[in-house]
Amino acid sequence: MIPRIAVLGGSSVYAPEFIQSVISHNLNVKEIVLIGRSAHKLKLVSGFCQRLLNKRGFPALVHGTDNVQEGVRGAKYILNNIRVGGMQARLRDEKTPPRMGMIGDESLGAGGFANAMRTLPVLFEYARIIEETAPNATLINLTNPIGICVEALLKYSKLNVIGASDLPGGYIKQIAELLHHDPMELAFDYIGLNQLGWFQDVKCQGRSLMPRIFERMELLKDDGFDTELIELFHLIPTRRVGIFFHKDILLKKQESTARYRAEVLYEAERQILRLYEDEHLADIPDLTRARNAAWYEETIVPLIEALERSEPSEHILCVRNGGAIRDLPDNCSVELAASVSKEGVSVQKVGSCPRFLKGLFFSVKESDRLTVEAVRHRSYEYALQALTTNPLVPSLDAAKAYLQQLMQQERIELH
Repeated sequence: MIPRIAVLGGSSVYAPEFIQSVISHNLNVKEIVLIGRSAHKLKLVSGFCQRLLNKRGFPALVHGTDNVQEGVRGAKYILNNIRVGGMQARLRDEKTPPRMGMIGDESLGAGGFANAMRTLPVLFEYARIIEETAPNATLINLTNPIGICVEALLKYSKLNVIGASDLPGGYIKQIAELLHHDPMELAFDYIGLNQLGWFQDVKCQGRSLMPRIFERMELLKDDGFDTELIELFHLIPTRRVGIFFHKDILLKKQESTARYRAEVLYEAERQILRLYEDEHLADIPDLTRARNAAWYEETIVPLIEALERSEPSEHILCVRNGGAIRDLPDNCSVELAASVSKEGVSVQKVGSCPRFLKGLFFSVKESDRLTVEAVRHRSYEYALQALTTNPLVPSLDAAKAYLQQLMQQERIELH
């Protein structure tokens, strides 16, 4: 039995989706501790989570606490789901860059940089507490920007850390459906950084199925795949890759949008919290399900199950490179297929990057590295370098202007 799972950022209105996934997978856990800063939200969310468990006769207990040390003590797994600054901060990350001629996003480009500058100081402090209180725990990071967060913890903590995103798994499911195969029958050759992943090959019993996949895509014209990039490079990119290759089109959409994603989610959160106030509510409401938080059901709980089993299974995770991608530094974070079991995580080596990706991968990883160093040293120079080298930031002048505004908005002190 898992004695305790702790959830940093546990006051999220979507935490009940994690509880529902624990129930649906019948995960053998004794206690789940939700750790959050807002006492009001934490009380409502933890109370609703316990009602979910009670209605279904599931024996686990849910507790809420604002004390990180108390919450992580005795935990075998810690989910990092914090959102520093809440949805209002995410809105700034989405809204400010387009006003300055750049893509707005909470994970990539200037917005991802801003998110990291807010998030990493808090994450480093939590890592220190976990090292002292639960040093043997496995930290599973869901917080964006996942790649930068994982890289920071790999370099500057002693924690056992894994990053997990639902994006690659969603594509595995789509590709398997396209082929009318069970995903377990297929072998996926995947190379990526978080939010920047490519399927190089898909095989069944050692035979490549890529020609058949391309034929099916051409026939079905599935909107979930970027057919232009597939036709150009003969690999299958995940959806977020398009941010780097269709910048002009995306920026025009963002500049003319009437409502940003963060605004939609913020309003939904307020409505969902009001629903959780009903002490008789014991089923996840449709408004919560509308976000389709599939990462718990399809990625996070299956990963925890895999870490508990003797028999290894394959998952695509954000992990330390360690030579898996030959062209990148050993201590940077990458997103790759890995064999997971109770013995640990063994990353699949993929060799060199495809040549057309090398420059992009180098630029992204250098920007990530400099972002981490900017936070560690509170360095203006590192921060400006991080923005200037980022592929989604168009110029040094744009980087300077954005950094100046960011320091004022977020009250970040750099020297």
